[in-house]
Amino acid sequence: MRAGIVRAVVGTIPVLIVVDSTAAGVLTAQPFIGITHHQFVKGLNEPANSPTFNWPRELVVNVLEINMSAAGIAFRVQPGNGADPGEVTRMTTRGFVNSIGAQIGINGDFFAVNPPYPPQNGQFFTDVTHIAASNGDIYSPNAGGDPTFNVSATNEPRILRGRAAGTTTNTNNVPLYNAIAGNQRILNSGTISAPDDDYTNTLNPHTAVAVSQDRSRVFLMTVDGRQNDYSEGRRTTEMAELFLTLGGWDAINLDGGGSTTMVMDDDGDALADARIINSPSDQSTPQAPGVERLVANNLAVFAMPNPNYTPLPMPPRPPASPALPVIGQQVILDDFEGSRGRFSSAPNASGSSANVAATSASAVDPNHSHTGNDSLRVDIVNTNATPARMQLRLLSGGGSPSANTVNGEALGPQGYVGYFMRVEPGNDPLFASILIDDGTTGANGLERGSFLPIVADGEWHLYQWDLGDAAMWENFASGNGAVGGPNAFIDAIYLSSAAGTSGGTNWSGSVWIDTVAYNPDGSLDNLIPEPSVAGLFCFAALAVHRRRR
Repeated sequence: MRAGIVRAVVGTIPVLIVVDSTAAGVLTAQPFIGITHHQFVKGLNEPANSPTFNWPRELVVNVLEINMSAAGIAFRVQPGNGADPGEVTRMTTRGFVNSIGAQIGINGDFFAVNPPYPPQNGQFFTDVTHIAASNGDIYSPNAGGDPTFNVSATNEPRILRGRAAGTTTNTNNVPLYNAIAGNQRILNSGTISAPDDDYTNTLNPHTAVAVSQDRSRVFLMTVDGRQNDYSEGRRTTEMAELFLTLGGWDAINLDGGGSTTMVMDDDGDALADARIINSPSDQSTPQAPGVERLVANNLAVFAMPNPNYTPLPMPPRPPASPALPVIGQQVILDDFEGSRGRFSSAPNASGSSANVAATSASAVDPNHSHTGNDSLRVDIVNTNATPARMQLRLLSGGGSPSANTVNGEALGPQGYVGYFMRVEPGNDPLFASILIDDGTTGANGLERGSFLPIVADGEWHLYQWDLGDAAMWENFASGNGAVGGPNAFIDAIYLSSAAGTSGGTNWSGSVWIDTVAYNPDGSLDNLIPEPSVAGLFCFAALAVHRRRR
């Protein structure tokens, strides 16, 4: 029999009972009175589906189901900054939960990653994106129609819709007490309501919260992601589907990506020492969880311990991937003949991009090419947000090393990698770089090539980097500032309006990319077309003319 899940009631607490776990595993435990921990795991090489849940890829999902009538249940949103700069001081989820002696916590709202507040004494200040309130103190206003989770002073949970930007009220006219908001309402009265856009449809780590129809239960969910062969992430519509199955009626999506964190202080001692129970993606590998991020605000829950509790085991992780054989001769990795090749992700798909609007697009262009007949045209539309900037991480193979191999082989830690680019006159300054996953398909660091100024003259120019020259590389994420191998994989073409990963202008415009290539034995200069005979004659005639002058 394949995995089946039956909903039952034990006392006043609904639980999920695993009938069999040969496919997608579901484990449950009760760490606190009135709180059930559900752990959903679809591991590597397991069947794709279970009868109840669709498991299209490797996934690890944690859900805390909270019975609001249980003794000791209370909520608290991280408070505002008071007289300090910005709206909040960034904290880890664990740090906030420990600081107030709570038992459970998840990360909260999106926030400004480049706020105009300099750090002070090791503290970082920022503004949250949407409305927020802590014990009745509203310290951040609506951004406009904010989907908001609120727990009233009488402990009643609701999902609300904020009014216009700058206001502090909602369409239900409910006073906010402990409120936290997100970017999407993914369930609205039992109907999936996440918009059909790039954010919804990109696989990412996510954090979300739902409320049952009778408001007797709250569900806190984290989805691990960006960890190949362990957990690849979910779409927000898929989270909504799981909430529906569990009994959710209204739900919102909170900040995700590297911010996604769930913690519990479930060891039963008298110390404030919560542990992380999910696997954050920052600096993670398939074999090991990442590190907790300083986030803008957090949602904490107080609860009474269950003396008969046994913690759930951490999900198993895949073994380390062996090194792949390396490519032995020059190869063109993408020539964009009739397709976008490995660069089919939306331009704004990466969370590392900045001020790149969802209306940005890429397409095959038959009117310009360096090799063959076609090239990739990327139209970058800036959001014109402040501070001014434009950084584009144009993903190759979705940023997955395993999708950036050639016939089972990978780049080596030596040779040159690069691409040709064309930019129309007047569209500078603009700078070119490249991101390389350095290691193996299972464990790697992300290195960034040095920024090269782009020549904006309407002609094709080669931008290339020596993989073996440590002076050309800097750490981008979990790297060491050099390409050491044993394998290397193109993660992305990286463009910036400044010679750095922040700052610059609110650049908008088009770029053409062609002939993404690797040469293990030397430079890619051999791919530069030789001047035609007519071109050489004109150059010589121009030189003679200049000498006569």
